Amino acid sequence: MKAATRVFVFAAGAFAAAVLAAADAPREGVASDGAERYHLRYEFSPGEVFRCKVTHLTTVDTKIRDVTETAQTRSVSTKVWKILSVDPAGNVTFTYTVENASMWQQLTGREEIRYDSTQDKEPPDEYRHVAETVGVPLGTITISPSGEILRRENARPQFNPGIGELTIPLPSQPVQIGDSWTREGELPIRLNDGKVKRIKTRHVYQLKKVETGVATIAARTEVLTPVDDPAVQSQLVQRVKRGEVRFDVDAGRVLQQQMDIDATVIGFSGADSMMKYLARLTEESA
Repeated sequence: MKAATRVFVFAAGAFAAAVLAAADAPREGVASDGAERYHLRYEFSPGEVFRCKVTHLTTVDTKIRDVTETAQTRSVSTKVWKILSVDPAGNVTFTYTVENASMWQQLTGREEIRYDSTQDKEPPDEYRHVAETVGVPLGTITISPSGEILRRENARPQFNPGIGELTIPLPSQPVQIGDSWTREGELPIRLNDGKVKRIKTRHVYQLKKVETGVATIAARTEVLTPVDDPAVQSQLVQRVKRGEVRFDVDAGRVLQQQMDIDATVIGFSGADSMMKYLARLTEESA
């Protein structure tokens, strides 16, 4: 399989990704230094159904030995959280479902491929795995008010390329404008010899402003593990995000987020190879 095709297939399943959830607590206050502080917490009610429209766009240009290919994908889906319960500590348990999905892909020299779960009874082979997951619960998940995943029982295997996460982590303590918080993690990268290299990362969030009850949070991913192999970098850039989140402080949920990737890697498949990766993920509460 050509490198561009591998990147293309990797990006095509990106619709299954996610955010949000739960609990009661004081929203804001004024500290002794006079600065206003905000307690950012996820909050839902038992029986509530939360819907969010997810749009993911990618364009990948690759050049290997003077052969240039362009791979493009677009997916639009609706994710649904059905809130089952909220315990006294504010931890929220919900089922996660992808209600519908519209998918498209185009690779240089090939016919475009389309699938719309609301219209097509028989999906193309490239989207058969998507069709099998639409409309059925993918798992039951419990998260804390700060977005930490406490328990996750997957009903079906899920594919997540890393640009979209189930929740945006929130600080455990009230924060003021300009404050930052972080969460460290790892990204598994498969090497050419089949081994898996784990890359340490840090997700950094900063409260930029709060207007009419909506907090704007800047988000970015930092790579902590030194990486000098272009083949590894070509996979890593697909999973390093930068963007912005709009969070409803009073309602306790994400209203909207946008994450972008714009990266170029030289030498990922030989000295004369190049890959340019562009992606945008947007989510908006329905």
